[in-house]
Amino acid sequence: YVDTARALERAFRYGLTDSVVVFHNWQYWGYDYRLPDIFPPNPDLGTWDEFRALGELCRQHGVLFAPHDNYTDWYPQADGFSYEKVVSFDANGEPARGWYNAAEQTRAYHVSPGAARGHLESNLHLIRDAFHPNAYFIDVWGTNGGLDYWTHDGQFRPRTVYRKDRDEAFAWIRNYLGDNAPQISEGGDDQDVGA
Repeated sequence: YVDTARALERAFRYGLTDSVVVFHNWQYWGYDYRLPDIFPPNPDLGTWDEFRALGELCRQHGVLFAPHDNYTDWYPQADGFSYEKVVSFDANGEPARGWYNAAEQTRAYHVSPGAARGHLESNLHLIRDAFHPNAYFIDVWGTNGGLDYWTHDGQFRPRTVYRKDRDEAFAWIRNYLGDNAPQISEGGDDQDVGA
């Protein structure tokens, strides 16, 4: 976090202040692993105060600070993981495969709409109170149209259920962070990703 702060200070001195800092690799267990267990910040990268200072530095220069988050993928190693309660299924009754984290040699599964909302709200309470972000980045949500899915017991749900859940969560985050905080998202397709 200290090296990043130095780099940002330099960029801001050069006038790069009409900007957004999306901080991707800060999660406790590392980038894209054990999601949605992301808090507190990774101690291997610095202290809480050093991470908090990144957001403060951005705000001092009128720059948006958006920590990276993800509620598309849920890893079996995360607290609360359950095929029955958390995971979406495909038409063949198989868990919908998400991102494969090659570094950790583990696969995430697509989250069933509504399953992650409690974790999202809990994480945001902690993040807002500790680091005061004025924007937020949620991986994948903004680029996919949602996916049709099946429940653990084989009930079909159309992609509109996914989109409604995602859109309501985006609105909640904007309101919760205040000042109509910008939401940022990008990502890949809705299909099996990785190895």
